[in-house]
Amino acid sequence: MNKPEIDLNKLRKAISSLDSELLNIFAQRRQLSLQVAAFKLANNGQIRDESREKKLLTRLVDKGLEFGIAPNTTLTLFHSIIEDSVRSQYDFFLEQEKAQGTHTVKVAVLGEPESYSHIALKNHFSTKKQKLETVHCHTFMHIFKEVDNGSVDLGIVPIENTTSGNITEIYDLLAEHHLKIVGEEKLKVRHCLVGTEQSSIESLKDVYSHPQAIAQCKKFFLEHPHIQSHFRSSSSSAIKLVAEYQNPSIGAIASEQAAEQSGLKVLSYAINNYQENYTRFLMVAKQAISVPTVIPAKTTIALETGQQPGALLDCLQILKKYQINMSKLESRPIPTQPWHERFYIDLEGNMDDDNVSKALMELEKAANTLHCLGCYAKHDVVATKLDTSIIEHAEHNQ
Repeated sequence: MNKPEIDLNKLRKAISSLDSELLNIFAQRRQLSLQVAAFKLANNGQIRDESREKKLLTRLVDKGLEFGIAPNTTLTLFHSIIEDSVRSQYDFFLEQEKAQGTHTVKVAVLGEPESYSHIALKNHFSTKKQKLETVHCHTFMHIFKEVDNGSVDLGIVPIENTTSGNITEIYDLLAEHHLKIVGEEKLKVRHCLVGTEQSSIESLKDVYSHPQAIAQCKKFFLEHPHIQSHFRSSSSSAIKLVAEYQNPSIGAIASEQAAEQSGLKVLSYAINNYQENYTRFLMVAKQAISVPTVIPAKTTIALETGQQPGALLDCLQILKKYQINMSKLESRPIPTQPWHERFYIDLEGNMDDDNVSKALMELEKAANTLHCLGCYAKHDVVATKLDTSIIEHAEHNQ
């Protein structure tokens, strides 16, 4: 019996057509979500309703099983869709608060298009109405100066990485320029080894990138001792160097997108020490913003204490008293006061919340100095969890 002939091109066209239809439906869903946000705003409603989300997800898991789709697959898909919906509604509330409209936002960013900072910036604005105009900068100081002198509306800078730690220069620049933090973005970083078409790992002798990227790929260099690492001001400037010289012995560490943009070849994917590698970025501006209390927020402060024993502990006890979670504590030396430290603290909560407001007033009395560096919407949208018994029951009845 002859097998039926399969027209692969026809199947691929049908899949592409369905993919376009899915994107169209997703865009329609987002618009409906924004109408819901407008209703909530007008009626002082909460953005998230966890009990409703649980009912929705349970129903979708059951529906997915009718189509032969495993519960975890359905949950992964709809957690992403709900996250987009929630972030879109957060942005809608923030836009009403700031009356931003749809004007173009000018942002100072490190490196060229497809650098990690650029990717984080695009992600940050993916649910916003504003159009983006980017100003490319070669150093973090350049970014702060552009924001400080009013040449741009915002700057985006990395503040910490889950494997290589804090970028201390940013804390010092925040103190020097007195800018405000108005947002955050977290990006999963996947470092790639990039070279020319003629390059191979064996042919490489010198690899260039930003110091943070080099630090996050230490294991690779230990495993390939014939390759020397060299610092550049950004991963995109390293890519530029490789593209310009077209030397098979020269490579760079950068994103896959940057390699494609420059016409270079990825020699090895995901060479970072740890695959769960995230960088947190801050959005900085000259003026602080007000975050509606219905949006989960962070408040970042900088404080200086006296030198007496327990001075910092006294301040931290105030946070405990008001049940405020401290998600970050970083210390930096004060250049004008040898052996004195300034402490930077990220607090979970809105500075307009009653407990945070009271805590800040007490901290101001306990500390020598206290500066609020900004209150801004949290990046993380925590996925609503279903009871494992519900998922197991659904799978059992499949």
